[in-house]
Amino acid sequence: MYTEEYEDRGFPFRDFLLKLILIVIFVFLLVWFLPKFITPTIKNNNKTTDISPLTSQIFADNLNRMKEAAISYYTDERLPQEVGDSDTMTLGDMIGKKLLVPLIDKNGKACDIEKSYVKITKLDDEYLLKVNLKDSEKEDYILVHLGCYTYCDSYICEKKETNVQVKASKPTSIVSIKGCKPCNNNTNNNGGSSNTKPSDNPNSTNNPTPKPSDEPTPTPPEEPGYIYEYKKTTGASFSAWTSWSSWSKTSCTTKEINCNDKDITCLKKLQRFNRKEQIGTYDKKYEKTRQVLRQTGSYQQKSCSKYNYVIVNKTTYATTTTTTYTTVNNITSTTTGSTGSWTLVASRKEFANPPRDTATTHYEFVGANYSYCKDTCTSLPTYYYNVYQYSGSMSTVSNTTSTPNGSSTSSSTSSETSTSVSATCGEYVTKTIPIYDYITIAEVATRKEPLYGNVCYQSTKTRTLKNAGSTQTKWSKYNDTSLLKNGWYYTGAKKKA
Repeated sequence: MYTEEYEDRGFPFRDFLLKLILIVIFVFLLVWFLPKFITPTIKNNNKTTDISPLTSQIFADNLNRMKEAAISYYTDERLPQEVGDSDTMTLGDMIGKKLLVPLIDKNGKACDIEKSYVKITKLDDEYLLKVNLKDSEKEDYILVHLGCYTYCDSYICEKKETNVQVKASKPTSIVSIKGCKPCNNNTNNNGGSSNTKPSDNPNSTNNPTPKPSDEPTPTPPEEPGYIYEYKKTTGASFSAWTSWSSWSKTSCTTKEINCNDKDITCLKKLQRFNRKEQIGTYDKKYEKTRQVLRQTGSYQQKSCSKYNYVIVNKTTYATTTTTTYTTVNNITSTTTGSTGSWTLVASRKEFANPPRDTATTHYEFVGANYSYCKDTCTSLPTYYYNVYQYSGSMSTVSNTTSTPNGSSTSSSTSSETSTSVSATCGEYVTKTIPIYDYITIAEVATRKEPLYGNVCYQSTKTRTLKNAGSTQTKWSKYNDTSLLKNGWYYTGAKKKA
C-alpha cells in the first residue's frame, strides 16, 4: 500500500519534466529556423547576401544619393575633356565637399568612405558614371549613362531608355525644348554632345547662338492679305578664354567668380583656395622657476667679537673672514672676477635646468637658448649661469657656553668640511646678523617659433566681348523660306499687307 502511493505521486513529476524538456527543444528550434524564413537570402559565388526589402531599399537609397550628388557636381568645367579621361571622387571627398552627409546602412553603421566612390568617364558621345557603394555587409555598383539630351533640365542628365522627340506642326517651324542647356556647339544624331566645348576650346571664338528670350511661336495658319513678323537673334561672340593664371596670394575676402559662359557680362572667372602655412616667426617666451638665496631681514644680538654670523635657510653660521656675507646682494650678471668674499669660478656654465643656490654657491643667470624649431618644438633649452663660490670659512654654530669671567666658548661644526672648531670669546659685542632665505624666481628663455596663418590664393582667366549680339525684326510674306532657312522665326504677330 505504501509503495503504490509512492509510485502514484512520482508519475506526475516525471510527466511534467518530460513536457518541460520538449517545450525547451521546441522553442530552441523555433528561434533557430524562424529568421531563415522571415529574412530571404540569395547565394552568389558561395556568399550569402541579405535581400530583405528593407536592406535592399536602404542600399538602393544610398546608391541613388551618391548618383544624384555626382550628377549635380559634374558641371561643364568639372567634366573630363578627352575621350577616355575620367575623374573619381570617394564618398569621403563628397562629404568633404558638402555634397553629402555620411551614409548610414541598415545596421546603423557608416558606409566606407574610401571604398565607396563615383567615377565618371568620357565616352565618344556621352559620359559613363560608375557609382560604387560599400557598407558594413556588402558592396555593389551601378552604371549610369549621362549626356546632354533634349530632355535634360541641366547641363547633363541621365539617359532615358527612349529618346524624347518633339515634332513641329509644319517643317518650317522652330521648336524649343524648354529648360535644356546645350552642352556644345553641335549635337549628334543620338542626342549626345560633340567632343568640343565652346567655352574652353582655345580655337573657338564664338559661342553658339542663344535662343531668343521669348519662346518662338509655331507656324501660324496662313491668312490671305496679311504679312507676318519675323525675328532673328544673333548671339554674342567672345575671344577665347585665356589660360588659368598662376596661383597668387590674395585677400581671404576675395570671392570666387563662376559665371555663365553665355552671359555677355561674364568676362572673368576666378577660383580660390586657402591653406594653413607659415607666415613668419615670433619670439615665444618660456619660464622656469628656481630657488635663490636673498636677504630677507636681520636682527642685532651680542655675540663673540672674533666671529661674524649669518643665518642661511634657518641655520646659523659663523664666519672668520672680515668680509661680510652680504656682498652676494651686489652680484649681477655683469659681475666679473671677485666681489667681496665671492669669487667667480665658472662663466656661462651650461645647465639643462636652472640650478638651486646653496649657502656657499651662488648662480647668476646670464641667458638661455632654445634651438629654432620649424614644426614640432620638443628640444629642451640650455641655461647659462656664472657660478660664484664663497671664499670665506663657514661653520655651523652648534652651541655657545658662557664662562664666569665673561668669555664664552663657541663650538662649531662646518657644514662644508665636517670639522669642529672652538674658540674663546675675548668679549661680546652687539652685531647685526643678516638672515637669508630661499625665494623662488622665474628664469625666462626665449625661442623663435614658426607663426602660422590662413593664406588665400587665387587664379583667374579672362576673355573679351567681341560682339554683344542683336535682335532684328522683319515683316514679310507667309512662309518666307529665305528668312526661315537663315535663322529667322515667326513671332506670331501679323498685320494687313
